[in-house]
Amino acid sequence: MARKSEVLASSIGHLLAMKMAKLQNIWDDVGIQEDKRLQRMASAKKCIEELLDQMIHEEELMKKQLEEAIKNWKGKLQTLCCELLLDPYKADSSTPLQLEKELRNKVEALLEEKNDRMAECEILLKEDQALCTDLCKTPYYIPTGKVPSLQELEELKSHLLSAAEEKERRLATFLGLRKDITKLMADIDHVPDTTFEKDAVLEEENLFFLSDENIKSLEVLRHQLEVKKQELMATQESLRKQISYLWNTLQIPLQQQNMCATGSIYQVNTVLQQELEQLQQMQTKNIKQIITRIRQELNTCWDKCFYSQKQREFAFLLDENFTEELLKVHDEELVKITLYYQKHQELFANVEKWECWWKVLLELEKKASDPNRYANRGGTLLKEEKERCQLQKKIPKLEEELKLYIERWETEQGCPFLVYGQKFATCIANQWEQRRLKKVQEKQERCVKKEDGIGYKTPLKRALGASSTPQSKIRRLNGSSNFSLVNSGGSTCKRARKPSLAAQKTTNVSKLPELQKTPLQNKEMNAPSVSIVNQQPNTFKCLAASYSEFSRDFTRKSNHVSEQLNSTTLENP
Repeated sequence: MARKSEVLASSIGHLLAMKMAKLQNIWDDVGIQEDKRLQRMASAKKCIEELLDQMIHEEELMKKQLEEAIKNWKGKLQTLCCELLLDPYKADSSTPLQLEKELRNKVEALLEEKNDRMAECEILLKEDQALCTDLCKTPYYIPTGKVPSLQELEELKSHLLSAAEEKERRLATFLGLRKDITKLMADIDHVPDTTFEKDAVLEEENLFFLSDENIKSLEVLRHQLEVKKQELMATQESLRKQISYLWNTLQIPLQQQNMCATGSIYQVNTVLQQELEQLQQMQTKNIKQIITRIRQELNTCWDKCFYSQKQREFAFLLDENFTEELLKVHDEELVKITLYYQKHQELFANVEKWECWWKVLLELEKKASDPNRYANRGGTLLKEEKERCQLQKKIPKLEEELKLYIERWETEQGCPFLVYGQKFATCIANQWEQRRLKKVQEKQERCVKKEDGIGYKTPLKRALGASSTPQSKIRRLNGSSNFSLVNSGGSTCKRARKPSLAAQKTTNVSKLPELQKTPLQNKEMNAPSVSIVNQQPNTFKCLAASYSEFSRDFTRKSNHVSEQLNSTTLENP
């Protein structure tokens, strides 16, 4: 199919032929000679040729300009692709005119991208420079005038973000350090004296360079201030302990004990130091009383630790030259024994518990052998007997626990555990042996007294003269009584024998008629008790004046039997 331009070109030739034919007709009608026609035809041809030549020249010039433009655009495009680090551009147009337009548009687009990158890079670099100046870091480097690549822009943005985060972190660290340093300086009454301290504390936060070195220097400064504060606090604690010790030593009343000083630590220490100096002066004046009191405390601590007399041999205990050095030695000894007691307080507490239980057990056994115990009322005997049985069970158990505890203690300490200069096992064994020997001795004494005719006398609840026993319960014992009394001459009476079952029944039955005696007989029964001694040697008769004597004699026999049972139980626990 022919193009429109070709059709138009062929129509131009047809038009030119038609126009020339029309000119021929006009010339024919006018009658113009042939030579004139040739001249006119030549002029027409020349005009047409000149016009076409001019047009051709212009079009050729346009073509040449177009080719130059294409070449120029290609060069610019190649340069831009290199600057922007893009791949070489490949045109898709087939004709020069389209190619020139395509290249021109592409160059314009790349120029716009270049300008955008340069502007963005300039802004980012300024921000990065400011951050890096605050952080004392090297900024991200991009050569001046160089078009940054997309990767470089991304790296610059990442570097900028990292720097911003680092600044926030360091700023927070700086503010925290600044707050701590300011507080520490106030606590220890420290005034900034160096340029760095003044910049860190007194200047505005945005004027301080947040470099790594400055942050580390701030941390070092804070540590130094903390160490100084700890030293001052340790000094303050030491002052308080010394003051408290001197208060106790000098027995200062609680109303006068006041350590509520206010202000910085340095100021408080100054006040406490003054208080300590005053107390030390008082101590120097009362050093004799203080050393005497410390010696009493030493004895108390030695008692708590169950020290023997040999262990209490303190070289300066009897020194009468009361000086500061002597006080210091006593203080050291008291601290030593106090720490020793506190370290092993649990063990000493258990030994003390054993000692307490042992004393209670001996006291209860002493009460059990006391004839006067039957005069008590309210169930006391039952309570004491129950407590004694419990202690006889608990004490051996506690001893076994203490033996195991002491074995571990001796293994750890590498030395024996002594109670009053003896090993604990030896000490308790001696206590048990002394208890057993004492019981044997008491038993032998009772036997000797019985052989000598000396009996135990149970006290009466009421005096004989003030007896309020009803007359209906008063009876006279006949000569067949199973009890005998000791005469005033010291003759030994016969041992009381338990009456037979028949005799007991007879005695119980005989009580009924006796209650029906006449008033005269009752009056005779109320007469005072007397001992009628026969003229024959070594013989006498005893009369029981009242039911109270009969009850007392019977109680004495019961007491003797109970003692024998108790001694058997205690000797074989």
